[in-house]
Amino acid sequence: MLDELAEETVNKRIAVTGVQPKLSLDLEHSAAGQRLTIVGLWGRYILKPQNTELKAMPEVEDLTMHLAELFRINTCQHALIPMGDGALAYIAKRFDRVGNTKIHMEDFCQLGGFQTEQKYDSSYERCGKLITKYCSNSGLDLLTYFEVLVFCFLSGNSDMHMKNFSILYQGDEIVLSPAYDLINSALVYPKDKDDVAMLLSAKKSKIKLIDFENLAKSLGLSEKVFQRVIGKFTSAQDKVFELIDRSFLSNEFKDLYKQIWRERRARLTL
Repeated sequence: MLDELAEETVNKRIAVTGVQPKLSLDLEHSAAGQRLTIVGLWGRYILKPQNTELKAMPEVEDLTMHLAELFRINTCQHALIPMGDGALAYIAKRFDRVGNTKIHMEDFCQLGGFQTEQKYDSSYERCGKLITKYCSNSGLDLLTYFEVLVFCFLSGNSDMHMKNFSILYQGDEIVLSPAYDLINSALVYPKDKDDVAMLLSAKKSKIKLIDFENLAKSLGLSEKVFQRVIGKFTSAQDKVFELIDRSFLSNEFKDLYKQIWRERRARLTL
């Protein structure tokens, strides 16, 4: 029933922006305690139930977010919660809300003057220029951006489009937002044969180490920084696999996740 409700709210424009059905929730306080209730767009939490078309989406997203945290990538707060039927749903706390106050946030589609339906029509190099143009500490945010992209490649994420990168206006500063919507799309949607969502070195498939080296140069990162980042992400395979083994994925999906990581890692260590 929850997935049907999510679909319905998408059609009614109550759910948050995105293709995957999501529900906007908030904490309701009463004499009996606290509970999460479905609200409008001002909710402080986002709930993603099981997807009838994409198997184990909540479990895959939660694991991928935890893997990002393993590499000290700043992410939104998230968890898996059991529903009434025993199925797990993914819940995330919005980082553009503090109490009842909304923090101004713009995604890269908005920054670049693109419509939502054009979210794949750019390149990671061009998005880097948006960080240089808008972020207060662009050098640090460009490094973070590069690390997120390396991680997404390794974790099979070919859906990091412009809507999945945002900036936050925090007082007098403009900063790259925490990472969100990290998913191993190669695992849940193997029909997509692209390696990345947007152009990287003018292509979307057959991505190799040289392509990330070219991206690093375009972002103004030194060769030393580039080598350090690649080493950081390719040297932790044992820890990655340990976390995968402790996840809520089925044994089949655990093996497939490891296979994807192993294959992508090989392309970055040649």
